[in-house]
Amino acid sequence: MKRSGHLQSLSLVMGIVATGLTILSSGCQSKSEPVYETRIISEVSQPVFKSATLDERFRGPQSRPNSDSSSGELKVDYDLPEGWTVASQTSMRRVNLLINGDPNAECYLTAFKGGGSLKDNVARWCRQMGQDMISDESLMALPRAPLLGAESIRFEIDGSFDGGMSSNPIEDARMIAFMVPSAGNTIFLKATAPRQLLISEADALNDFAKSLRFSRPESPNQQGASGETVSSLEWTAPEGWTALGAKPMREVTFAAGKEARCWITILGGDGGGTLANVNRWRSELMLDPLLPNELENLPKMNLLGGDAFVVEGTGSYSSMGSEAKGNWSLIGLIRNLEGKAVFIKLIGPASEVEAARPSLKIFADSIKER
Repeated sequence: MKRSGHLQSLSLVMGIVATGLTILSSGCQSKSEPVYETRIISEVSQPVFKSATLDERFRGPQSRPNSDSSSGELKVDYDLPEGWTVASQTSMRRVNLLINGDPNAECYLTAFKGGGSLKDNVARWCRQMGQDMISDESLMALPRAPLLGAESIRFEIDGSFDGGMSSNPIEDARMIAFMVPSAGNTIFLKATAPRQLLISEADALNDFAKSLRFSRPESPNQQGASGETVSSLEWTAPEGWTALGAKPMREVTFAAGKEARCWITILGGDGGGTLANVNRWRSELMLDPLLPNELENLPKMNLLGGDAFVVEGTGSYSSMGSEAKGNWSLIGLIRNLEGKAVFIKLIGPASEVEAARPSLKIFADSIKER
């Protein structure tokens, strides 16, 4: 029989840690009827404002001196698993939990500007566990999991944990980490614990990751009510396209047809790697992955003053476990810039995507940095 558990509502201003790579780790499944409790994380180094540009997000509060913190803070809610406890916040860990109250079983959340590539982070995690780096093929095949309204990459490894920067070493350990870029940040969810304990808490951890949500998501519109810009980009909507409501991790989303949708995403660093993203999109259409030497053969399209890789395909589309939709097409653009990657994704029924192709070119040509 289920017992009463707790729902933790976290008012989290997503702080950007100025030094070191931060890690977002998450936890577990709520096993009971919730009791509500609210905690405010204080001493956040750099708030993210609802209508902040990318530059403002990383310059800190001084860039928005007149902002109303009660309405501008970006907050995250989550379900606290039964038996898990809240540990003291640190300068690196914006959320810090102990799995079943065990001091050697940690789950914590961090965000970092840029955050490094997927390969760099996985290599670091492998070193922490005393293991060799995985192959490029295994790297590209890492599973995806929903996190904060986006698709994260999930990495799991067993070994002898060296304790990292501030944890206790564990001889027979398991690590599970989630990584998702978000508008110039990279958010990490990381759990390390004795292997058998984390095996027993795996479902709880996955449910905890799914429970994380923005309670005050950033608006994707170009202007807020006060006229302040939200995105570091500006664009012109093609004729016939309709801007939709706020979507986490997107600068803007358009309806480009009855079912077709087109959106812009900005990710920190290389966004997890160009080839990895190309093959992720292809896998959503159940198409075979490209080989590394095939990447440069992709067509190019002008975007933000340079060449963007163009990814096209048609197949049976499914993303993050959604029901497959037959004869859907995708046209995706990937433009790598200094410190970030810009993605445009047009997805929908094949006929609608083909009809929207000329508008996509017009849209891409209109996009500029502010």
